[in-house]
Amino acid sequence: MARYTTEMRERALRMLGEARVDHPNQMTAIRHVAGLLGMSPETLRVWQRRYEVDAGARPGVTSDVVEENRRL
Repeated sequence: MARYTTEMRERALRMLGEARVDHPNQMTAIRHVAGLLGMSPETLRVWQRRYEVDAGARPGVTSDVVEENRRL
């Protein structure tokens, strides 16, 4: 499994945010950006969901809590 850098994740999410306005729905934008970056659309979709949870826009367990639980 390929590991992506934090910079790559941030870049992909920025690109997704910019591309969203040009597409009829989020999944179409995800497929477009993932194709441009040579990654799986599912990877980008998971990153987007995690970003929304961390930002408080979607219910769920934040990355900080997940990391703390892992540490314990």
